[in-house]
Amino acid sequence: MKKRIVILGPFGKVGEAITNLLVQEKNCDVFALSKLTDEKTKYWKNYHINIDILDFNELRNIFAFAKPDIIINAAAYTNVDDAEIERAECWKLNVDLVNRLVRYAKIYNSHLIHFSSDYIFDGEAGPYLETSRPNPINFYGKSKLASENQIKLAKIRSSIIRTNLLFGHSALNKPNFVSNLIDSLKHNQKIKVVDSLYSSPILTNDIAYGVIRIILLEAYGIYNFSGPNYLSRYGIAKAVADVFGFNQSLITPIELTDIEFQARRPIKAGLLNQKAQKQLGIQFQNITDALGEYKSVLELHQTVRDMATVKHYHN
Repeated sequence: MKKRIVILGPFGKVGEAITNLLVQEKNCDVFALSKLTDEKTKYWKNYHINIDILDFNELRNIFAFAKPDIIINAAAYTNVDDAEIERAECWKLNVDLVNRLVRYAKIYNSHLIHFSSDYIFDGEAGPYLETSRPNPINFYGKSKLASENQIKLAKIRSSIIRTNLLFGHSALNKPNFVSNLIDSLKHNQKIKVVDSLYSSPILTNDIAYGVIRIILLEAYGIYNFSGPNYLSRYGIAKAVADVFGFNQSLITPIELTDIEFQARRPIKAGLLNQKAQKQLGIQFQNITDALGEYKSVLELHQTVRDMATVKHYHN
């Protein structure tokens, strides 16, 4: 029997990678929930449901129709600085929505897969294990921890995936830290990058494959999805320059105190992934291999765009 899977946030960085894999699976029916825009209409036409996921009356009706076996929540308010100001909006998406999903998981006996963040930690002693004690230092982190706690208290079949700085191709060209680096360096622009914020960067495709393993194994609990390299933002920038062949002298390291943020940042954040790799039977790529895959995908899509331009010109 086919698995019925509802995914929220299918056009986010992680959600897009997951949805791309799910729609290729013959043994599942996918319901991708998102507000429809002209830009999105060409993707997953047979799977997309046009909905404001914060319209809880409409959301209830969709779940009554879908009756999902699996709920994947890849939707989140992720702007760490804006969250300090737009607290109500952040809380509604990161916490109130999760409360609704917990209810639906109970009603339909669904397996809830939810994404969390290394920002639930204070960054004093990273990278962190699944068993490390959370202590968020900004509102975004507090909202993500609150959502985790709701799920834990509900005693439902659930998987909480904590992740951190991520990168990967986006069909909608959504920027991320690495893509911003690439855009600047390929135009020989000088950039300043913080050398005191640490994480364990991971490719979105690796996260997506991990989610498939969680579904197949019915693996419940908390899992850290992160790369094996523990790097500062400056270290990541140097790795990008090395893999893409950019000039490293364009990159200047700066301190966190040189930048004004609205929200505090955990300095030594990041996650340890041994549990996920062992229990799920997966291997997250190191930064060089992950960036190499990302580079190949970007080059392929550029070739396709170039061919389309030539075809349009000749027509």
